[in-house]
Amino acid sequence: MNDRIRPLTSDDQSGLWTMLMYAAHESSLEIVRKNADLALYVKDWGRIGDWGFVAREGGEYIGAAWLRLFTSEEHGYGYIQSDIPELAFAVAPAYRGQGIGTKLLMRVLESAGNIYPAISLSVRSNNPVLNLYQRIGFVKVAGTEVVNRTEETSFNMIYRFDC
Repeated sequence: MNDRIRPLTSDDQSGLWTMLMYAAHESSLEIVRKNADLALYVKDWGRIGDWGFVAREGGEYIGAAWLRLFTSEEHGYGYIQSDIPELAFAVAPAYRGQGIGTKLLMRVLESAGNIYPAISLSVRSNNPVLNLYQRIGFVKVAGTEVVNRTEETSFNMIYRFDC
């Protein structure tokens, strides 16, 4: 498994669009690319502060966990503050439940702990990955519940490093 996971590079932008489609629970890349709020997570990938890990098999992107720093003026759904990157995370449906997501998240956390005070994310309240986030140590940020673009409830979570 570990041989399938490697650091992301600027060459991975096309694969990240696919992973973002899965993360956003959308049915097409066109929808994701046209939604400005979603596109923030991948557009111009490779800028300063962009990094994470990807899992590939047979040339296909099967999972990714990536971080991006945002500003208070331009940010994603899980924004907390400018020195806390936001996590985007997805595993292709055919590969879920095999431990790939856990390995990707652990790689991100192990690498980010020496750089950032915390990592944030936004998650739908009915998303099964919520259990994984809680098990790893993410906690819900009080008062962040919103009705999201799909008319469901989402909220922010944060993972704080002990540094």
